[in-house]
Amino acid sequence: MEIIQHLWASKDKLITKHNAIRLALMLLMIGFAVMISINYSMADVQAYIEDNPSQAILISLIVYISFGLTFLPSIPLTLFIAVLIGPLQAAIVATIGNTVAALLEYQVGKTIGDVVDFEEIKAKLPLGLGKLPINSPYFLLAARSIPAGTRGFSVVCGAYQVPLLSYTWTTFTMFFISSMIFAYGGSLVTSFI
Repeated sequence: MEIIQHLWASKDKLITKHNAIRLALMLLMIGFAVMISINYSMADVQAYIEDNPSQAILISLIVYISFGLTFLPSIPLTLFIAVLIGPLQAAIVATIGNTVAALLEYQVGKTIGDVVDFEEIKAKLPLGLGKLPINSPYFLLAARSIPAGTRGFSVVCGAYQVPLLSYTWTTFTMFFISSMIFAYGGSLVTSFI
């Protein structure tokens, strides 16, 4: 019992009260998002939004944030919302929802970086990956432009403790550009169908 109390009380140990609470909250959020994504399909979400068009924006924001924590793609939702409420509104909702989800993923990465000794892990990465200029806004923009892996990249940015201001504006910018492309492109394609 004394060993556990010592681990909890010591600030330089991995298991602190602060880290345990952060880890528990992170696991709770991920569990909630996984539960939602398992129990509800995109067709369920689309049907509910069609039945409640006045709540489309709020529902879409919740779905974007939930999908962000589960690695499910949100592009079909962007296309559906673009047809339902318009491409500009869909792009704005997608940008805000994906940015909030990315900020939550950043916090997950930051928690992981705090709980484990990330600096030691970073030093052992192969091919010089630990020396990437991840704090550079140019690098952040370029990495966000790659379609696959943006959610994993958010976790990595949190673990690397990229400055939050740089992370937020680069994330928002790239999500806005990609959301505009998908929303306007999707509504254009559906107009020909």
